[in-house]
Amino acid sequence: MTYIKVVNNNMRPSLKDLFDSSAKVIYLNRFKLKNANWSNSTHFSTYNYSFDSLNNSGYYFKMPVIIQSDGLPWKIGNLYLMGQLDTPTLSNMKTLSARAIHLKYYLQYLEHSNQHFLDLPTQYQQRVPRKFRSFLQSVIEQHDFSAEYINTILSSIAHFYKHLQYQSLVSPSDIENKPFRERKVSIPIYNNVGLSRNISVITNDLKLKSSRKPIPSLGKLRDGGSLRPLNLEEQEIIFRAFDKDYASIELELMVMIALETGARQQSVCTLSIACIKTALNHLERHPESDHAVINTGYRHKTDSKGGRLNRLIFTRNLIYRLANYIDCERAEYRRKNINSFYAETEDNYVFLTRTGNPYLTAERELIDRNNPQSIWNTKAPVMVPKNGQSLRNELKKFINKVQKLEPNLQDFSFHDLRATYGMNIVRSLRAKNYPDSKIFDNVRQRLNHRSLTTTEAYLKFDSEVKEFNDIQDTFGITFDKGEYNV
Repeated sequence: MTYIKVVNNNMRPSLKDLFDSSAKVIYLNRFKLKNANWSNSTHFSTYNYSFDSLNNSGYYFKMPVIIQSDGLPWKIGNLYLMGQLDTPTLSNMKTLSARAIHLKYYLQYLEHSNQHFLDLPTQYQQRVPRKFRSFLQSVIEQHDFSAEYINTILSSIAHFYKHLQYQSLVSPSDIENKPFRERKVSIPIYNNVGLSRNISVITNDLKLKSSRKPIPSLGKLRDGGSLRPLNLEEQEIIFRAFDKDYASIELELMVMIALETGARQQSVCTLSIACIKTALNHLERHPESDHAVINTGYRHKTDSKGGRLNRLIFTRNLIYRLANYIDCERAEYRRKNINSFYAETEDNYVFLTRTGNPYLTAERELIDRNNPQSIWNTKAPVMVPKNGQSLRNELKKFINKVQKLEPNLQDFSFHDLRATYGMNIVRSLRAKNYPDSKIFDNVRQRLNHRSLTTTEAYLKFDSEVKEFNDIQDTFGITFDKGEYNV
């Protein structure tokens, strides 16, 4: 019988707190796959061995390793992770890291309940993946975890078992009883103009049927997360704070890019100098144009969500400001830091921290590190991939500083600026009496939405908030008159 560890009810626990297990995930700064070659030595009882790099295998940065409670690597879990490195479905190391964390939870459950990943008896509901599913269902009910996230974990567990067979990591006889049942479902997909069609996909019965995409709370939008658009007063507060130099010039420019283009954090942080100079050249050749387009995603230097092609529209003034920043002494000093891999080349990031590191490591750098060019800084230290934490820290310090003088500024995330950009478009075009159909097209194209529902939420946002506030005001008046006294 599986039980849930009792935790302090005064605060919501994290998932790892629910297990009596100290299993964890650690990260190797650099990892490379190699072949082990064995041969007889001069002594019949010993062997010589050597390692050869696999063909076309470069270094992998921040490689996750799952560690058991006894301090030893979890053999089967790590073999699975290594097997994923050469699969075409692995988009980046962040995906592998997420799967490693999900498998760590599974290992914690196995250690906590004294079970083995191959405990697959004849009775279906007693097979360990099904019992783990039941455990997580209880977790949702008792601790209000997101069903969407729990299903992501269960998807990783299903992926793990499927690839145990594909990679021949276990004997077929050991996994004769299937860990889960597959089923075919139909889901809608959207093309680049928002039209949908249904496709059939194979899923499994580990997924919790009660799961639905969470409905954002009032005042928030669902767009790659639950986002809160900043109101006009808050935006004015931010601009006043910029005038008072409350933010670094890097943070100010990154915020301006997000507010003026709707770019996500990964796009803002991975902009290259070459992108800005190309845009500047375009504006100089076309003086009649008041904007320039910078492409992000697949085959371009700037990252985007999921590598999807996206077009960011920059105003002439913003491109000029970025070009001036690139040429300033402060930016040059950061590019000359020993940590700056791309050094004084146009391949470098527009924004670097004061230590010369990017705010977020671009996918192109992960590739370029394996095949460095002589014009780059080949003496740069071993890379530790950055995930945007420096930007989040800077933004938090800025908000705290401003709130001491401007209490009307609420906390916000960098991603909230994307929703702010979208709502600024809606409100601006409505003030000019544009029809909703035109507003819809503008929002969808500029924010690169795949789902029509996501775009519709922007157009409904103000009316839904107003409707809720009107109802609240009506109830308030009713109660003040005493009409519901009991």
